[in-house]
This record gives sequence, C-alpha cells and structure tokens, in this order.
Amino acid sequence: MTADVTTTTVSLGSRGLPGQIDLATEIFAIGDVHGQAAVLHGVLRGIGGQPKAPGTERILIFLGDLIDRGPDSIGTVSTALAAGPTIGADRVVMLPGNHELELVDVLDGGDPALWLQNGGRTVMDEVDIDWRSRPWDEELADLRTAFPADWIAGIRSAPSHLTIGDLIFVHAGIDPHANRATFLARDKPRDDLHWATIRNEFLTWTGGWDRDGDGAPMHGATVIVHGHTPAIRTSLHETQAELSQMDGIDGYSTICVDAGAASRPQIGWARFWVEDGRGMVEISATFAGDIS
Repeated sequence: MTADVTTTTVSLGSRGLPGQIDLATEIFAIGDVHGQAAVLHGVLRGIGGQPKAPGTERILIFLGDLIDRGPDSIGTVSTALAAGPTIGADRVVMLPGNHELELVDVLDGGDPALWLQNGGRTVMDEVDIDWRSRPWDEELADLRTAFPADWIAGIRSAPSHLTIGDLIFVHAGIDPHANRATFLARDKPRDDLHWATIRNEFLTWTGGWDRDGDGAPMHGATVIVHGHTPAIRTSLHETQAELSQMDGIDGYSTICVDAGAASRPQIGWARFWVEDGRGMVEISATFAGDIS
C-alpha cells in the first residue's frame, strides 16, 4: 500500500505556445513515474484541485514508464487507472514507454534479462521478495497476475503517440530525419531509433518539426511533448535550478516532462489550455518533501 507523503510542486509559470489546441480542451500530461506512487498521488491531488471550466473536456495523458526502478510500480498502475475520477478527467490516455513494452515482452515469454536489468528487479521484489531463489516459470506466473489485466490489455492496444492540435505527445521523441508516419507506427521494430527509446537524434535537433513550402524543416506551430530522458538530474528537494530545462519550446520546439523519477521521488507534468484565444502551457514538477 502506498504511504501518504508530503509533496511540493514547483512551476515555471504559464507561457504561450507557438501553436493551438482546441478551445474547449484542457490537457494534463504526466511524464515518467517509475514506481513513485506516493508522488503520483501528490501530482493528482494538485491537478484535481484545479477548477475545471464548464464545457471543457479535461484530458489526462500518461506518457509512459509508469513502472520499474521506483518502490511501488504495482501501486502506481492502480493509481493511474483510478486517476480519471480523481481529477475529473473526461478522457485518460496511457501511452506506452519502453519499460511497458519490455514488460509485455516478458509476459509473452520473452527473455527477462533486459527488463530485469533495466529496472524490472524492483517490480519482482514487489511480486515476491524471494523471487531470485525460485524457478523463473513460477515467478512469471506470479508476475502475470501482479498487474491488472485491463492495464496490460491497454498497453497492448495503446497508440504510439497522441496528436491534439499542434501538440504531439510521445514517450521518447521523434526522429527528425525519418518519415513521421513510418517512425510512429505502433508495431515499429524496437531499436535505439524508436519512438519509445530515441535520445540523441531527437534531443539535439534544433530545426523544428514543421516544413516550409519547399519541404525544408522549420520552427512552426508543432511542439513535441515527451519523457524518457530526464530534463532534471538533481534533487528538486535541494535545488530547482534545472527546472527550466523542461522547457525546450524556444530552441527545440519540445517540452520534456521527465523530471528524473527513475532515480528520485519527483515527477514532471504540464497543463495545456487556451486563454484569450492562445494556446498556453504551465510546466511543473512535484517531489516528495519540502524545499530545503
């Protein structure tokens, strides 16, 4: 059971987007959680405490990597599944991250070595603290019942990404040199250039995600909202100096909502809405404890 902890939320404040979202839409996007269930409760409390404008569709998007590495992956999934009523969301979308894809491979009988090395050991500790001394086929049977069946089914059927207005939500990013539709195919074979794993080619791209009349890359209305690679690698409890790195709109046309949950109890998220006809965003991070 997830313990109740004190959490603190820090924010960059609101700013305009280069593009638009639907006038009657409010979006909350939550980045990598990695088993930080107690902090996720704090995030959802903060979101749920924000008044919902009449006639507005509230959409909650999880950008993947709910599980692995942190202390309570099973509790995190249960919390995420219940998040819609918690925050008054009209729609909840759970996009898969590389950790969910690796878990599904294992549940389907694949070699567990990569998943275990990449953070799955903490999940197995939740399933059975003595799992290392038991035959893997017995532990696999227990793992298959550890998570709700509807969540596993949802991961199998979830899209690779979600586009709302001029925003593209995806776990890791997009290859700027690839055909976008081909790259974002749900069944794309996994390698280092995959929508759930890509890093350098995406993170270093400064050419924008739109095209001019000649087909050349340009900075336009499109912004990619992603996780996977932490924008913050320090403790927010001690310093908020890196918070601004979550905002890559001006230089990269991106927003990173991975606040480093893989190694610390802190989760990044963002709210998107329309104000006076303009698309707006507020980028935040919630962490366990208070500001030092």
